[in-house]
Amino acid sequence: MRSRALIHPLCAALLVLTGCQATLKARDWSSYEGPGRAYFLKEEIELPFIGDPLEPMNRGIAGFNHGLMVGLVSPLAGIYRLIFPRQIRSGIGNVFENLLFPVRLVSNLLQGKGGGAWRETARFGVNTTIGFAGILDSATAMGIAASREDFGQTFGRWGWRNSSYLMIPIMGPSTIRDGFGEIGNAAVDPLTYIPFSSMVRGFNKASDAVIPYKQFVRSNFDPYQLGRRLYVMSRDLAIDDYHYSTESDKTGETETLQAVFFTNQQEKFPWKGKTRSVEIPTTGRKLPYTVWLQQKRAPLVFFIPGIGGHRRGNSTLGVAEALYRNGNSVVTISNPLNFEFIESASSAKFPGFAPVDARDAHVALDAIARDVQERFPERFTEERSLVGISLGGLHTLFIAADENSSDHELVAFDKYVALNAPVNYEYAVKKLDLFYNAPLAFPAEEREEQIAQILRKVLDLAEGTLEPGMELPFTRLESEFLIGLSFRTLLASIIFQTARDGEGDVLKTGGGSWRRAMAYREIEQYSFMEYMYAFVLPYYAEQRADIRFSEYGAQRMFELSDLRSIERGLANNDKVFFVSNRNDFLLRSQDVSWAEALFPSRAHFFERGGHLGNLHRQDIREAIKRFVNKPRG
Repeated sequence: MRSRALIHPLCAALLVLTGCQATLKARDWSSYEGPGRAYFLKEEIELPFIGDPLEPMNRGIAGFNHGLMVGLVSPLAGIYRLIFPRQIRSGIGNVFENLLFPVRLVSNLLQGKGGGAWRETARFGVNTTIGFAGILDSATAMGIAASREDFGQTFGRWGWRNSSYLMIPIMGPSTIRDGFGEIGNAAVDPLTYIPFSSMVRGFNKASDAVIPYKQFVRSNFDPYQLGRRLYVMSRDLAIDDYHYSTESDKTGETETLQAVFFTNQQEKFPWKGKTRSVEIPTTGRKLPYTVWLQQKRAPLVFFIPGIGGHRRGNSTLGVAEALYRNGNSVVTISNPLNFEFIESASSAKFPGFAPVDARDAHVALDAIARDVQERFPERFTEERSLVGISLGGLHTLFIAADENSSDHELVAFDKYVALNAPVNYEYAVKKLDLFYNAPLAFPAEEREEQIAQILRKVLDLAEGTLEPGMELPFTRLESEFLIGLSFRTLLASIIFQTARDGEGDVLKTGGGSWRRAMAYREIEQYSFMEYMYAFVLPYYAEQRADIRFSEYGAQRMFELSDLRSIERGLANNDKVFFVSNRNDFLLRSQDVSWAEALFPSRAHFFERGGHLGNLHRQDIREAIKRFVNKPRG
């Protein structure tokens, strides 16, 4: 039985199935008079809430699908990819896409989109003839744009909006509306009437999707939650036809979006890494790390990613691959504000205070350094370096400054390289909040429409072909919002992870592991500064005598997280290298001047690139390589 056959009884059952969600309970900050009060009263962008009344069932089905994907599809897909090269798989996929013409034609006509119906007809004619039965997508090469419509979108255009999310066995993410839409799709899809053909189409597509899927699941705290939000938002945006501007600006913020291109270049590189775990002495728990080993003895480089970054995240893999190709063996760990690190290696209930987070990272690196030396003896030369980007770069510099302190028993490095590290911690945190709320500049009555247009632009780009170096069509304001939205998503995982331990009063909304939607809604009320004042400051006010629960205590907390607080330790360490961009939005002009004065021969600023927006460029990688391999002195 084909998977689509499951949809009919499932959708029918859901018409009478009643789901319930946990009740939203949130702190009332309106009468709060403590430190940081102004931040809790600020107007904030509120994204549409995506409910999930069927969440327990959906999470169960998602678990089943995950087991199927990893346990069955993944090994079979590996064999399939060996037999059929990418070019052949792409051609097969094009043929199947071409055969979806009836679905798209009928859906366009039912929505009154005559232009879309004509373009799909033209595409089918061109690809079937010139494209050799659809093997080649000649229509796109000729500039005939696709109008990808289906029956789920048709129902949405007819008025069926805000449909409940639905995870379908084998098929994956959907909604009740889109589930019923699949019935219509199946009825006009010619492959429905050819035995096993739909299964072949699905497997061919999954054979390439399984690698990024496994990467997505491994590197995200709650892949179900993030996948649900992305799916529902993309489907809602696909229903409406937004006409947006392709205007773009040349600023540090827009250049920062180029960071999307920064990942590994070789598809097989992530799987060359060996993942191990080591017990952290301060917590007694095991922290995973990943190591890429050279065939011969080589220098060993340890890498800390940016805020919330995972040891196998895209940017982490990009740096690891570049370092590996330069002849180094590489070890990556997750950032101290990543869910994996918080769970296993964080000594603090609430991460976010840089000196303690850096100390935790140093303890973890020390344990890992000992472990890799025992596991892989005679594989490394004497040279060991530490590299960090963004917040990981700030942690790297704190570790460097601490080298000559009384804690000399922890591992020391022969070189410390910080890439795009913020200098003023408070300024960086405020900047991310400011970016998230950039759409407040739009009139209130236009705001929702403007945000939808920005997100639709992202969706269209993601469905197209993104090439490194291409100019992305975003204005400065649009770029600010997308950057802020990305970091705000990371903050949600940080807060949720701190709530999982069951210590302290973090979230008011219950629901447990199977009902999280309303808890995430409560979390979304917090900005970065609100997180610092609501959780981090009260925690450290109880832990340390030099930090009080007051505005002065908050300023002291931020001052101790500023690189200027460790200026003497950095100045006395000639193994430190500071690499950044002059138009990095996390740096003020005085921060650039400070770094250049402190590291006169060991600081380098590229003129452009924003925050991490030029790391994908080969010339920048070569320049960084020179810093990593540069002798001391």
